[in-house]
This record gives sequence, C-alpha cells and structure tokens, in this order.
Amino acid sequence: MAKVAVFGRAALKRRFATWGGKGLDYQMLAPEDLRGPALAVKNFDAALVESGPASRRALVALRRTMTGRPVGSFSLRPSAEAVRLSAEMGFDFHVALPQEPREVLARLKATPIRRVARRRRSRTAASAGKRLAILTDIVKTANSILEPRKVIELIMARIQELIPSDAWSMLMVDEERGELTFELVLGEKGKDLSGFRMRIGEGIAGWVAETGRPTIVNDTAKDPRFAGKFDAETKFRTRSILCAPLISRGRTIGVVEIINRKGGRFTRDDLKMLNTLVDPCAIAIENAILFQRAEQLTITDDLTKLFNSRYLNLYIGREIKRCKRHGIPLSVIFLDLDGFKGVNDQYGHLAGSRTLSEVGQILMAAVRESDVLARYGGDEFVVVLPETPSGGAMVIAERIRKAIEEHSFLEGQGLKARISASFGVATYPDHALTPEGLIQKADQAMYRVKERNKNDIEVAL
Repeated sequence: MAKVAVFGRAALKRRFATWGGKGLDYQMLAPEDLRGPALAVKNFDAALVESGPASRRALVALRRTMTGRPVGSFSLRPSAEAVRLSAEMGFDFHVALPQEPREVLARLKATPIRRVARRRRSRTAASAGKRLAILTDIVKTANSILEPRKVIELIMARIQELIPSDAWSMLMVDEERGELTFELVLGEKGKDLSGFRMRIGEGIAGWVAETGRPTIVNDTAKDPRFAGKFDAETKFRTRSILCAPLISRGRTIGVVEIINRKGGRFTRDDLKMLNTLVDPCAIAIENAILFQRAEQLTITDDLTKLFNSRYLNLYIGREIKRCKRHGIPLSVIFLDLDGFKGVNDQYGHLAGSRTLSEVGQILMAAVRESDVLARYGGDEFVVVLPETPSGGAMVIAERIRKAIEEHSFLEGQGLKARISASFGVATYPDHALTPEGLIQKADQAMYRVKERNKNDIEVAL
C-alpha cells in the first residue's frame, strides 16, 4: 500500500476519506510541518501539496527530503490553470479532488520513470505510463465538460505537461468560410490573435488542416509554408512548430500548434505523443460543440437566430431578481412589423421569411452587446435592456424604428420592399414587477401605436 504525505488545510481531510483501504494510505500534515526538522517524511512513498501561493516553497523543501520520490500538487476542482501552474513550478503531477485512488496510484507509478529520464537529460517528455495516466485523465475529464473552450483549456494544459513550449494555439475550422479561427492561444503569441483568421492551406496550420497530416518544423525560416504575418502582429518569434490535426468522425475540425519547444528541438517522439493525445481530444471537443449547438437550438429561433420566447421569459425573470437586489431598472421594447402581411401576399412566404431574417440583423446592429433580442412570434420581436430606464429605452427604440423604416428589404432578390414597425416600451419597476407583466404592458403600448398611426413609439401607462 502506497503511503502519501498530504500537505493542506485540516478542513480538507474529508476529501481524502475515500482513499482508505483502496491501495493508498495518507497522513494529513499542516503546511508548517514543511519547515525545519519537523519535516518527517522519510517513510512516505510520495507527497501531495495543496495548490497555492506557498506551493513552490513546499516543493523545494520536499525535493531535498524526498529524493527520488514523486511530489504532486492538488486542487479542489478540475482547473486547466492549476494544471499549468503545477507544471511550471516543477511538480511531477497534478490531481483534482475528489480523485479515484487507482488513478492517483497510476500517477505515482509513472512519475519515477519520468524523473529518472529528467536526470539523464533524456528528450523523451514522459514515459508510456505517464502518457497513459494523462490520456485517461483527459478522456475522463474532457468528456464530463460540456463547454468547448473549457475542454480545450484542459486538454492543452495537460499536453503542455508532456511537451513544454513557449506558446501553443488551437485553431478551429470554419467550414462555411473555408477558414481557421484562433479559438485559444496561450503564451506571448496569444497577444492580439483572438480575432484573426487564416485561409485553409495558409501557413503551417493551414497546410495541416488542408492535408490532415501532422508535421514538425524545427526551423521556420527554411520552410516556405510558414506565414510570418502573425509574428509581425504579435512581435513574437516562432522558431519551431509541432502541428497536428484534430480529426473527429473522419473530419478535420481543428488544428493544434505547439510553438518553440523548451530545451531543444521537436522530435518524432513528440509528434507520436501529440497524435496519441489529439485523437480522443478531437472527439471530446466535437461532442462539447454538438452539445452546445443542441442546447442553443432549444433557446434559439431557427429563422432569425435570435432567442425564442421560451428563453426570453427565463432571462427576464432572472434579470428582475438581479434588479430587485441592486435597485436598478430593466426595460423591454415590444415591436410589431407594419405591412409585413403585404410582403407575404405580394412576394410569397419565402420572401417573408427573408424579411424577418433581415429585421433580426437590423436589431443586432442597433442594440448594445449587453442587450438581449428575441423573436416573440410571427412578426413580433422583443428587446430586453438591462440597467436601462424608460428614457434610454426610447432612444434605442427610435434607433431601431428609423433603421427599419429606412431599410430596403429583399434587395438580394432584386426587390425593394418597404415596411415599418410599431413599438411599446415598459420598465421594471415602474410599469410591472413580473416578466409576464412587463411584456404585457409593452405589448399594450405597442397596440395603441397600431391603432393610432403605426410606425411610432409609446411608453406603457
């Protein structure tokens, strides 16, 4: 049975309760036990240190006392940042609690091989046991996370443990535009690249996305595929690149780039290791993307890509609770198109659908990033304006009204249809205290405009 010295807060003892009798024995020690002769860890097979400001000092003390034995770090939840910091500090491994004893044992068995290799200055980043432990951790954890960006952060932090580098990036394929987008970039190269795109086939990453083949470039100055414009933008010097495609279900969905290997050149072993890891990673990322899309479909209107009424009611209810806590207003704009039936009658329902889609684009261009847009039903739309009183809502409603009135619809179909819209505005807490009440008050104000002269705005009574 492996004995592990755990250095952390006493309150965390219950987190390790499941280890008893499952191949692991542990003793909880206080951080102050790391100082001076009180550090009695000679009889332990390994040590675990809670992640925190004092972790590095603890590691230095334990390295002197536990020569040849693994020292790992732990955090209270899965965190890509904690994994990255652990690797930077020089810990042999990192675990997130609660962690299965058998998985911790796998780490302990693999780590001595890795440390011997380090002492011999081998260029092999890790042993097969270490790769297996990390691969198991990636597959288990990544498939339990349903947010693509968090999956990517976790995966790349673990790969960084095996192949240390100055920077790395993950680019995702935009199939509609035939481009790659920088989904996540870490290191100095990450500056100012979040909005950049490159054509599939452009640069090393573009070549890998186009061919589906991994590659090693240890001297970018001699490779004609290298695109230097990103270095010019970031003032970062890319000397070497290890690049592999993310292939899921027979499709290339993205590309992983590891840039400037620390300690030397990229090797065939590095490439083999990366290929072993990216295959299950690609599936985990695509699963997260598919889940996100499926979830989005339940709250999104298919035609306009705005939110639907189901999500609208949930969102307003949540915002009203926040407004009540902080004493801030919330306004709702309810708008109904004038003359939309005439477009349907004259040009057909497909033209009507296109008109609604164009209205959605006008709304997105007219509001702030913090505002929420929804298609309420038919040709009715709702704009939710957090932290906005009636006066501010009137300004935004007028901006939308003017944009719709001046827009020439269906120009892409060779037509020039004209419509307008009638608007009603209601504000929490002035006009109503519930989501249903706010929408009803704004709807009633809109109908008064309809009955009067249309193409105008009115505030709720």
